[in-house]
Amino acid sequence: MNKYELLFILPGTLDENEAAAQAEEILVALKPLSESAELKKMGKIRLAYPIKQIRYGYFFNIIFSADKQNVKTVEEKLRLSRNVLRVMLTHFNEAAVDSQKIVYNTSPTGITTMVDRVAEKSGTDENKKVDMEDINKRLDEILEGNIIPQI
Repeated sequence: MNKYELLFILPGTLDENEAAAQAEEILVALKPLSESAELKKMGKIRLAYPIKQIRYGYFFNIIFSADKQNVKTVEEKLRLSRNVLRVMLTHFNEAAVDSQKIVYNTSPTGITTMVDRVAEKSGTDENKKVDMEDINKRLDEILEGNIIPQI
């Protein structure tokens, strides 16, 4: 059995409860064909271009383990479904997952920053405080030309 990742988009014209119910239906239909399945809601996002005159979509992600033949069956069923706007089924790359998990945090002042989700969970502070004296020394070195000899 291989591990797969299924990304699908439901129309944004549905309300959140209807979209969640349809995603659960897809998960229930997938469970008999797979060993394990985990549904993640990614939220309502504006599409890059309209699909069937719809500008917004609910994005869902399911990570599951299944046989190759069962995967083809799942993909065919989802592509024929009228409720699903787009489907993308790929092999799950565990090595790339940690580096691609990014969280966007917006402060009360309206500034949006990007934080690595792994660092956020571990509680480490990626933005360590730097002493102003170190910054001034580094700036002086750069301005004197000791760092970049060509300039």
